[in-house]
Amino acid sequence: MTSRLLSSSSGNEELMLLVPISCLRRETSVGWCWEFIPVLAQLWDNNAMTKETELKLRLQPQSAQALAQFLNTRATAQGHSTLKNWYLDTPAAEVAAARAALRIRQHDNGYEQTLKTRGVSVAGMQQRGEWNWPLSQPTLNTDYLRQPEVTEHWPAGLDVSALAEVFTTHFERQAWLWTENGCSAEVVIDQGEIRADGKTMPLCEVELELKDGDAAGLWQMASALTQQVPLWLSDISKAERGYRLAGLSRPWQAQPDVSADMDLAHAIPALLQYEFQQFKRGLETCLWDADTSHADILYSHWHGLRNLPTMAGKVLKRRQTRALREALDEFEAPLARLEVLGQLQGYLQAADAEVDIRAELKAVSAQQQQIIHEILSSPSLASALLQVATELFHLPALCAGADNIGHWLRQGLQNYRDMVTQLHSERPQTAEKWRALLPAGRTMQQLLDYSRVIPEASKGLQTGDGTLRLLGDINAAQCLLKRPWPVADDDQLRSVDEYTEWALEHLSQLARQL
Repeated sequence: MTSRLLSSSSGNEELMLLVPISCLRRETSVGWCWEFIPVLAQLWDNNAMTKETELKLRLQPQSAQALAQFLNTRATAQGHSTLKNWYLDTPAAEVAAARAALRIRQHDNGYEQTLKTRGVSVAGMQQRGEWNWPLSQPTLNTDYLRQPEVTEHWPAGLDVSALAEVFTTHFERQAWLWTENGCSAEVVIDQGEIRADGKTMPLCEVELELKDGDAAGLWQMASALTQQVPLWLSDISKAERGYRLAGLSRPWQAQPDVSADMDLAHAIPALLQYEFQQFKRGLETCLWDADTSHADILYSHWHGLRNLPTMAGKVLKRRQTRALREALDEFEAPLARLEVLGQLQGYLQAADAEVDIRAELKAVSAQQQQIIHEILSSPSLASALLQVATELFHLPALCAGADNIGHWLRQGLQNYRDMVTQLHSERPQTAEKWRALLPAGRTMQQLLDYSRVIPEASKGLQTGDGTLRLLGDINAAQCLLKRPWPVADDDQLRSVDEYTEWALEHLSQLARQL
């Protein structure tokens, strides 16, 4: 079992915004928000960086035909193309380390070389700059990479002679032009595969790229599409998946983008963005990679996102987040089941070697896969995730002056500190007493997670990463005490009481370490 301490890369790096622009960051007296403005028609030469603003959604291949048929009724078909892409990097993945991507693409009209710069994702709306240069043959033109405006985004000191293919993405693309409510977007369905070192990964996704108008219209289009088939919001690029397949990816890590003196009205949107990133990434790993090993962390960030509006009552009114909370509530039952099954799996895998738990593990795994299938196939859950993102994207400006995040965080930690002392000294002996402590334990874990970037908030409180990890393990173990029991009956599984005894024994051990 692991704690909430793991996961995700900030994704908050700012792009160098050139003119003309499709998006600019509007600084307000009450925090941040992203204001998208119409893209004016421009003629770009080969040396100019363009900006792409898009939503990416993943779907199961069997849904692609129905989605294409719907698009044929709402948008103008732009044809079909076969796209072959070769991504280049050094053996040390220096291009990826600079959060860039370099590729050569073969399309119907020839070849082009593309450099994509580091991007930013706001509630799943992605934006990044890129250069596209024509090529006469599929050979890298290093002269393009030496242009002054390009070198600002190119890794310093990189030896271009070391660049070589690291993976490919070859796919079929269907495209449409969709204009609705003042927003014009190119919508594409890409189906194919990613290849690296003899390994393959299926590729099936939808992209909505803003061409003109207000980017907020992309949410409306995505919502209309998700009502036809389950489409799952994603900000994991083809390149990131390719690097992962090639074994060259770096751990995706993130931390809240806040500082101690930041006004609470500025900090709460940043914390919401952080929790959403973690929740969405964890959900994507679980659903598409069938990896439930961190189901406890996934549930933790779902709970953090659901809980934060209540904790932020000083600046965020409940009516402002009602739709957000209702959409998140749709995930509680399936994620709770995955968390419990993940904890059972961890206990079973740690069992004594002489105990034959193969049938039991198989039964647990079968239930996990069934839940994943049910989630992936659920239009209501896919729509709920999109609704969460839409609500965060349109979060209204908050009222400044109520408090700063450092003081708010320390006050919260002080309020829950006694719970940690109580756990260590009393070590509850019954499931009922542990269940009563679970809400406070989850909130304390959440606050300690935030304090990693504001250590002064926990100064003198004798808390730290060790306490955070222990609380994460305690909260994960406590999930086996949930009633009603969320796991389906199975002859291969033990009784609920036996699993409860496992959890109580583990919880007692963990409490001693606090």
